[in-house]
Amino acid sequence: MKNIIERLTLLLIIISAVVLQSCNSENRNTSQTQSEFSDEDYEAGQTDAPVFRGVRLLSQHRGFKVPESAAVDSRNNYIYVSNINGEPDEKNGMGYVTRVMLSGEIIDTLNIQGLNAPKGMALSGNLLYIADIDRVVVYNTDSQQVVKIFEPQGAEFLNDISIDAENNIYISDSKAGQLFKIASDKIETYIADSLCVNANGLCRSDACMAMGAGDRILVVNPLNATKKVFANLSFTPDGLKYHNDTTYIASDFVGNIFAVSPNACRLLLGAREGVNAADFEYLPEQNILIVPTFFNNTIDIYEIGLD
Repeated sequence: MKNIIERLTLLLIIISAVVLQSCNSENRNTSQTQSEFSDEDYEAGQTDAPVFRGVRLLSQHRGFKVPESAAVDSRNNYIYVSNINGEPDEKNGMGYVTRVMLSGEIIDTLNIQGLNAPKGMALSGNLLYIADIDRVVVYNTDSQQVVKIFEPQGAEFLNDISIDAENNIYISDSKAGQLFKIASDKIETYIADSLCVNANGLCRSDACMAMGAGDRILVVNPLNATKKVFANLSFTPDGLKYHNDTTYIASDFVGNIFAVSPNACRLLLGAREGVNAADFEYLPEQNILIVPTFFNNTIDIYEIGLD
């Protein structure tokens, strides 16, 4: 009897050791996953929360060809997605825009002939503005026709588009390092200085406009074009969206998505190999991100948690 008890005790000790080792192994694996992006890699100002848990993939949709931008048509409950269908600066006439359900499934292709490498888009009423390398194509979503093409002087690589409270249209030029503006049916250079180098993501923030340029986010006053730096970053922002007065959501082309405040930068979504994060759309009321993945040829829809 004594031998049996001793053997049972030894067996319990062995089982406990195995379980403990397994738990420690799981903890080590979890730690490795969480520390894939270090504080040093994504520090912006005083980064106090480099990893933010609160993102989950709802769905992924294929059938796109180098998707670069997504824009929601709230009038008709559609998403428009620009497809470069080639190289980002290639004038091949093969670019196109797809109309997509809010759930992500493709409906059809817009009737726009001769697009080259369409990128950023923005909607003003029934007019869809599309940046296409060195011109802005305007498509009427009701009549389903192109109604205007703007060709700004000096444009080299038009990238993103946004609209202010007065329905003025702003277009960033990443290569020329400037910001164009369409007002009263005319296009002109709005800002061109050293702060606009690598100008890219644009978004409206209440009465102002915000722009990702180089390694910073700028806030621009549309009334007088004055600028101030909202945040200095350790990455180059691609997509940019307003969350609240103290936070923007920004992506880098590598595929990371961040919540950026003046003194903090939190990683919302870590990059995956070969999966980019271009000019995404953000639906704050639904806590939804719609992310074109560029060369991965998908649209990924995420639910996020933000303070």
